[in-house]
Amino acid sequence: MLIALENQKLVDAEDAARRHDYLCPACQQAVVLHHGTRVQPYFAHKSLGDCGVASEGETQQHVLGKRQLAKFFSDWGVVTLEKVLPEIQQRADCWINRAHPVAVEFQCSPISTEQVAQRTAGYRRLGSYPCWLLGERFGRQKIGWSLIDRFASPLRGWGLCLLFWDVGRQQVRVVHHLYQDATGTYSYWQSWVANLTELEAGNQRQLWVPPINVRQFRRDLDQRLLRAAPALRPLQEILYLQGHHLAGFPAVFVTQHVTLPIFGQGLLVWRAVVGAWVFSLRGEVLTPETLRRLAEEGLRLIGGHLQAGRFDGTAGLVRAQRDFMVDLDAAGAVSRVKTGWQINVEPQWAADYTAWLENDEKKLG
Repeated sequence: MLIALENQKLVDAEDAARRHDYLCPACQQAVVLHHGTRVQPYFAHKSLGDCGVASEGETQQHVLGKRQLAKFFSDWGVVTLEKVLPEIQQRADCWINRAHPVAVEFQCSPISTEQVAQRTAGYRRLGSYPCWLLGERFGRQKIGWSLIDRFASPLRGWGLCLLFWDVGRQQVRVVHHLYQDATGTYSYWQSWVANLTELEAGNQRQLWVPPINVRQFRRDLDQRLLRAAPALRPLQEILYLQGHHLAGFPAVFVTQHVTLPIFGQGLLVWRAVVGAWVFSLRGEVLTPETLRRLAEEGLRLIGGHLQAGRFDGTAGLVRAQRDFMVDLDAAGAVSRVKTGWQINVEPQWAADYTAWLENDEKKLG
C-alpha cells in the first residue's frame, strides 16, 4: 500500500520517514514502511488480521504501476491513490474524482471471476465506473474466454476491449474490437496508447477481417471427432439422432459473419446444431419464440455464454438468429410467413467429411 495514516493524517510512502508509527487507513492496524534503495517505497501490514479491504501483495510492478496510472489519468480529475471506500469495504488503486467517478484497478495478481464481479458491482453501487487495467501476468496469457469474461468491457471507439498497463513503456495496450470468427477463433486488434487524448480518440485504423477457410475447418472438425474431443462428442451425438455428421453441415449454413466472443465452439457449429433442430420441424411453422429457445439451447450446448462480467451477449445472439434465417430464406430453405417461418426443404448434408470432400472435388472438376 502507498498511503498510511500518521497522527490521523494521510502520508504517502514516498514522503514517509522511518521509525514512525503508521496505521492502515482502512483497519487502523499497524503497518510498516518498506523503503529500500532498489524498490519503490510502500507500506505493508505487520499482520493482515481482520483488515476488510486488505489489498494484494505489493509487487514492485503493482506499486510503480499505481503511481504511473495516477499520473496517466490526472487530466480526468483529481486522482486519489488507494481511496478507501468503507461503504463497500474496498480500496480503489486510483480514484478519479469527476461527475461520474472512475475507480481504477491495476490487477497484477491472480483473481477469480467472482472476486472481479464483486469488486465491479461494489464500484457500480457507488455510481462509479470500474476501469480494470491488467499487469504483466495477464499480458502473457492467451486471449480467451477466461480473460474476456472477467475483464472485457465496451469502450467508446474501441468496441469490446481489454486494457493492459505496461510499466516499462508507461502506456496502455488496448486489445480492442474483440470478436470470434465463424470457426470460433478469438481475434482482435491491438493498439498502444500513450495518453488520455489517444484513449478518448479511439481506434483510427480501418479494420479488416480475414476470411475463414471452411474446407480446413471441416477437416479440423473431422479430426477432432476421430479423436473423440470431449467438447464435440455431445454435439455429434445430437446430430447423429438426426442422421447427420457435424463436419458435413450444408453449404447454406456457411457464413463469414463475425460475432461477439460468446459463441464457444463457434458460429458454424452453432448453425449446424440449431439448423438440424430447425429442419426437424418440417411441416410446422417455426415461431420466433421456438427459434429463440433453440438458439439459446444451441448456444449452451456449444459452450457459449449469454452473459459476461461486464457485457451482455443477448443482442449478439439475436443478430445471429436473424442472419441465419436470412441466409436460409435466400436459399429457399425457409419462407417468411405471418407467424414465423415455413420450413420448405432441408438443405443437403454430407454423410461425413470424406463424402463432402469427394462431392466438392467433383464440383471443382
